[in-house]
Amino acid sequence: MSRKDKREARLIHGDEILEARGIDLDAGDDALLPALVAAMGADPDADLSIADWMGSIPSEEAAANLVAWERRSPADKDLRRIIRASLFRLQQRGVAGAAAAREKPAEPAPSLVAGRPEPTGWLSPMDGAGNRLAWLSRPRPEGGLIVLSSVINDRAGMRQVVERTMNKAAFKEMLAGLEKQHATLVAAPAAYVDWLMHDAYRRGVPRDEKAGGYPLMRADFYAEASHEIPSPLAGMAPPLTDDEIGTLLERSASLFELPEFGGWALPDDLVRVHQQRFHDAQDSTLVLSKQQMTERLTQVIDQAFEEVIETEARPLYASRLGEMALWFQLAHRDEPAKTSLALHRALADPAKRLKDASFLRALAFRSFMHLMPREPHDPETPSGGPIEEPSSLIVRP
Repeated sequence: MSRKDKREARLIHGDEILEARGIDLDAGDDALLPALVAAMGADPDADLSIADWMGSIPSEEAAANLVAWERRSPADKDLRRIIRASLFRLQQRGVAGAAAAREKPAEPAPSLVAGRPEPTGWLSPMDGAGNRLAWLSRPRPEGGLIVLSSVINDRAGMRQVVERTMNKAAFKEMLAGLEKQHATLVAAPAAYVDWLMHDAYRRGVPRDEKAGGYPLMRADFYAEASHEIPSPLAGMAPPLTDDEIGTLLERSASLFELPEFGGWALPDDLVRVHQQRFHDAQDSTLVLSKQQMTERLTQVIDQAFEEVIETEARPLYASRLGEMALWFQLAHRDEPAKTSLALHRALADPAKRLKDASFLRALAFRSFMHLMPREPHDPETPSGGPIEEPSSLIVRP
């Protein structure tokens, strides 16, 4: 049984001990906290459970008890880890006492922590929904690797996190499998990957997270709290002249020829109103010519471009294209890196009009493709296909 599994078993046993003593773990915070405090120190496994439960009670009193407990330097390594993880969780929920405790000078770390090699960071490209893989790996003294793998989303936070050990051959095989799925992981600065994971966890905790979860897993890589790390893109990006940026923006729709952009479209929640207008325009009882219908539907897409890409979604896609520029740079793919960078800079400039960026025009268009009108099938057409491709009915915005 691994150390992690043993710790998990101790937590389960600790819960059983507390319940056997009549402590209702489903009670409200006001009733649960004093019961936990009163039970501290009676049993080592119960103490683990108490420290873990305190991390779920967002109060200054819970933080104060954890801070005092940590300062007593308990000998139980599992208890120290869970206290730190609980303080981390309270800090993320805005408890000032926990934040202050984590900002104090760190106590000397155990030699095993101090002797660990620097992790390697890994990043995948971002998919159309803003999901990506963010991994950390480091060698184990006993051989093989320990890998912390997560799926993070730039809007929803951390979707999944798993810690595992594997040999180097298995890790290489896993990387090769992801590459075949167009989710290629490239080596990235570990501190930045750690910050992305931390920031994602702060915005959204995985639904299936168990006791301790990500904070405990992260403790196998870093002893100190994570701090904001700026994107390394600024130091890696190639210089681009205004003329180069203009040319790149004009040709930027070519990015959709790459598998990394295959699923990109505007988020449904941002474009839903415009999609409904598009649908309603086709269902109108007015008799319109094909040209009039084309103009009406094109107007809907134009409006979506102005109200979503030019405004509401602008910072979102500035960030996404910046991350894609970084990923291509790390993958040594210069042309898509430059194109993504040009798009990132255009989106990040509030004064910049975006209609010159063919990628962004295509991005808006792609969000309506499934609603495009189709002509009835021609029975005399051998293929049975539509008389006219739906894309020809709409003028791209």
